[in-house]
Amino acid sequence: MLHLSAAAQGFLLAMGLFICPGPKDVLVFREVLLGRSCAVLIAISSGSDLVLIALGVLGVSAALETFPPLQAVLQAAGVVLLVVHAMHAARAAATGLTAAPMAATTEGDGNWVRRLLVMSLGNPASWLDTVVILGSVGAALPAPASVTFSVGAVCASVVWFTAWVALAGGASHWMSSPKSWRVVDTSTAVAMFGMAVWLGVDLLARF
Repeated sequence: MLHLSAAAQGFLLAMGLFICPGPKDVLVFREVLLGRSCAVLIAISSGSDLVLIALGVLGVSAALETFPPLQAVLQAAGVVLLVVHAMHAARAAATGLTAAPMAATTEGDGNWVRRLLVMSLGNPASWLDTVVILGSVGAALPAPASVTFSVGAVCASVVWFTAWVALAGGASHWMSSPKSWRVVDTSTAVAMFGMAVWLGVDLLARF
């Protein structure tokens, strides 16, 4: 029996969380502009959400709540991850690294895939949305409803990233000049640094 109300709850709650772009969304937008495979971008982004939601529902969210040091370690690792990506984007903005029209062909296919996987699975903002919030809500439901809640949440992720990738694809015709790429890279760096500072301040407040 399908628990449609649980599926709808998962979809609406997840969409409400995903609709505010975070560091992963910024990175996906940038990779679309670089001409990466839209199907692969959606698959990695939504697939990672599926993994994290499942982990949350299966008990990781409860473990994080009952063992604060683990949450602090993960948050510190997330700050480092965000700073590294921010520095990469800042360097690109300063040097025009991605401004060339054929820049996407100068980087091995595995590099951007690995970078997106790390950002998708290691980004603390993603963990907060999927493992902590969605996972804790899903875990509190009866087993059948918990499954359909998770399905609804994953469907929201697919819908969101499909729309996000389409939006980025529509903006690609604006990216013909080095100045446009510097704006994108600068915005990426600011977003990453901003999230890192926010998480760092929150981490320090715990001690």
